[in-house]
Parts: sequence; C-alpha cells; structure tokens
Amino acid sequence: MSGLWITIAAISVFVAAGIAWAMTRAGSGQVARRADYDLSVFKDQLAEVDRDLERGVLGETEAKAARTEIERRILAIADDKDGDGAPAPGTSKFRPSTLAISLLIPVAAVALYLHLGAPSVPNAPYAARNIAAEQKVTEDSQRAGEMGKLAASLAKRLAVEPNNIKGWLLLGRSYLALNRDEDAVAALKKAHDLNPANTEITVEYAEVMILANRQRINDEAAALLTQVAKAEPSNPRALFYLGLRKAQQSDLKGALQDWVNLVALSPKGSAWLPSVRQQIAAVGRELGVDPASVEPTVKPVAAAAPSMPSSSPAGPSADDVKAAAEMSADDRNEMIRGMVQRLADRLKENPDDLAGWQRLLKAYRVLGDEKKAAEVEARIKALQERPAASPPPQPTQEQVDAAAGMGIKDRNEMIRGMVQRLADRLKENPDDLAGWQRLLKAYRVLGDENKAAEVEARIKALTQ
Repeated sequence: MSGLWITIAAISVFVAAGIAWAMTRAGSGQVARRADYDLSVFKDQLAEVDRDLERGVLGETEAKAARTEIERRILAIADDKDGDGAPAPGTSKFRPSTLAISLLIPVAAVALYLHLGAPSVPNAPYAARNIAAEQKVTEDSQRAGEMGKLAASLAKRLAVEPNNIKGWLLLGRSYLALNRDEDAVAALKKAHDLNPANTEITVEYAEVMILANRQRINDEAAALLTQVAKAEPSNPRALFYLGLRKAQQSDLKGALQDWVNLVALSPKGSAWLPSVRQQIAAVGRELGVDPASVEPTVKPVAAAAPSMPSSSPAGPSADDVKAAAEMSADDRNEMIRGMVQRLADRLKENPDDLAGWQRLLKAYRVLGDEKKAAEVEARIKALQERPAASPPPQPTQEQVDAAAGMGIKDRNEMIRGMVQRLADRLKENPDDLAGWQRLLKAYRVLGDENKAAEVEARIKALTQ
C-alpha cells in the first residue's frame, strides 16, 4: 500500500513541476513582437516563391508579381508603429492563479480517490479470477434487469386494473423470481384479498410469506394454511407446512403424524413423496420411533392432489404463462422465458429437485420447446427410477454388546469410526437436520468441542 501512495505522490509532483516550469519560463522571457512574427512568415513566403520558380511551377511574371506583393507587406510592417511589442500567437504571460490551479489538480484527484476509491482492496490477478462465474453473474444481472422492467410495466398496468387477479399472481411470482420477497407478499395479498375462497391462491400466499420469513411459519401463515386444510383436508401443501409448523414448535410427534397422514393421502408416485418420507425418517430417528409403527389417522384417497412446492424458489407455472397472454407479445415472451430460465438455472444448483423439474417440463411444453421438454422429461425419469437414499445405519445390539467387551481404546476407535461415517454421509446430504443433531450429540459425548461447535453452527444455519 505504501508503494502505491509513493507512486501517486511522485507522479503528482512531477506533473505539477513540469507545468509550473513551462509556465514560468514562458512568462520570464521577452515577448516576441507581432512585426517580428509576420516578418518571419513573409521571408518564408519569398523563399517559397524562389523554389516554385526553379521547379517551373511559377513563371517569371507570376513570380515577380508574388515578390512585389510580399515586399509591399514587408514595407507595411516597417511603417506600422502600433504593432511593436504585441505578443505573437501561441505565447502567454505567466499568471500566479494558473500555477495555483496546476497544483490544485493533483490534490483534488487524490482527495476524490480517497472518497470514491478503494485503496484497501487487494488486486485480483486475471489468472486467479473465475471468469465463467463473473460472466454468469453479469448475464443474471442483465436478465434480472429485463425482468425488473417487465415487472414494473405490469405493476403500472395493475394500478389501472386493480381487480386483475391473474395479473397480481403473475406479478407476485415475478417479484419472487427477482428475490423481492416483500413485494411478492404484497402482490399475492392483493390476489388473495380479491378471492379469499380460492385455496390455491391462499396456499401460494402463505407459501410466499414463509419464504420471505426464511422458512419460518408465523401465526398468520399458519392461520391461512389451517383454513385451507379445513376446506381441503387432502391439500398436500397445507398438510406439509402445518406439519413443519409443529416441528418448528418442537411438536415432533404432531409433525410426524401430519406427514404420515400426508403420505396416506397422496397418490402413488406423487412428486413430493420422497421429500416427505425423508422428513418422516429424520423425525423418527430424532424421536427414536420406527415410522412404520405410526398409523395414519385418515383414510387414503386416490384423487390427485395439487403439486407440492419445491425447495427452490418458485418458477413459472402453466397459469403464469396463460396470465401473460394479456400482455403484449414481446413483453410476454421476454417475461416467460426469463422466469423459465431462472428456474432452469436454480435446478442446476439443486439437480435432485424432482418437483422443480416437473414444473420446468410443463413450462417448456406451454412454450412449445419440445427439445428442452424432452431433455427435462429424461431427467425426471432418471430421478424417479433412482432408489431412495437409505438413512444412516444404526448400531445393532450385537455391536453394542461387542463394544461393552472391548477396551477403552478399542471402544473409542469403534465409536469414532461410526461417527466419521455419519459425518461423511451428511456431506452427501447436507440438509439432514436430524442427522446433524445426532452428530452434534456424538461429538459432545466424545469430548470433541471444536467439531461440535462447527456442527452447532451448521444446525443454526439450517434452522434460521
């Protein structure tokens, strides 16, 4: 850092000194007279006439006439008494204010750099930069800017058409894609207020409130979901979030029962079942209960249920695309494709989100992009055929008995090996909250406070 300031100071002093020296020299010498300047020009013209005569460009008559005219002007200079001492073009007298300005410029430049610059930020060598990531950030920013303009256009239209429910839904989803959660909540509240009896709108409104509240379900969202569950006892999103609400309030038994009921009410092959079963397994391990022993308190139904939310932010649905039909052709295409692309980008970061891939498939089909729809369909098929990940194995009674007969050193080694295997599995499944809680307990039993602190920080991040 000191080298930077030394360089800046040296350049500033050098430039200021150069300007001052040139201006001082210009002001200290005798100013050339106008007559001397003009006389020098006319002498050059006479010499030029002689050269043109030698080359044959001018004839004797034309050369004589040119000399006569130039000589007449020279005689006029000799008779001009007023021209004596006038400054020649290109010269100027020295002024102290000009010197002050030359010194003020580098001082002002340094002051401006200290105010707007970042001298403490280290340089980033080109070889160490992730150019692909920077380009992606730029593209995302450009796409977000285009979507922001379209959302602003739609908001202006809704100011004139405040009863347009589909417009408010589309605006809320657009704000959600732009990570403007508070604006998304406000837009979907407008849609809900216009039709509070619509359970799909109510669930979506509650879901956006949950996303804006960092996955925490507050009393208002819980009241809306309870209202939906009363109207549609088999609504999967309402059941899932109500179970999550109980889990957040430490009512794990109630959450387990709600999710077991959700599985019983869900048609076979529903996209949300793997995620729900994973939650059931995690809660069962936390309670020390075999989930298979928990009986549903509802009768299974075969009717298809609405789609569950994915873990990633919502993308465009078929309703989004239909609602956009009210916009102009250019605005409609830009908004739809921008939302679809943002969903596709998020699925690259979360490739196991089956529900998200199914929503993307519907969007591509509505857009008529059969090639991309076929690619997504193949991805969905691969995810559905993949076997579900089994929970980390628990120690059997034989292993417990064997550990009791070991020496302290051998027993500790055996326990550490089991704990390490659990830690390795959690690297592959980093969202398993119950697994991290078990690992925390294990590290504390082993007395490894450093690793326990790391796991505790991870648990805190997951629960916020």
